[in-house]
Amino acid sequence: MSFIDKRKITFDEKVNIYKALGNKTRLEIFEQILSNGDKSIHKNGMMCITEIASLFSYSMPTISAHIDILRKAGLIKSFREGKKIYVDVDIEKCKKLYEVFSGSILSYEEKKLSQNLV
Repeated sequence: MSFIDKRKITFDEKVNIYKALGNKTRLEIFEQILSNGDKSIHKNGMMCITEIASLFSYSMPTISAHIDILRKAGLIKSFREGKKIYVDVDIEKCKKLYEVFSGSILSYEEKKLSQNLV
């Protein structure tokens, strides 16, 4: 059974994900979270948003707004510990998105191959 059989990503969810990653700053933030997870200061491998903000020349409110959009799109998850907010990639949602996207590409390729168009 495929992971996406459990619950498919809706079209609206895909739109929100693509919109979230379609912004250069949000894509950079997302990639920082992906690449710096092993260097995180939290025991759970999550990054503090102040640590993320220190990597950019934007204000903390701007970084927080971008992180909120990524969170609402389901690409990252967050939790608060005292006054600090930590974020991490939502692996399950990202795997689901990958399967949906790669499945669409493979389906398209199969259709083209069956029509001898590739």
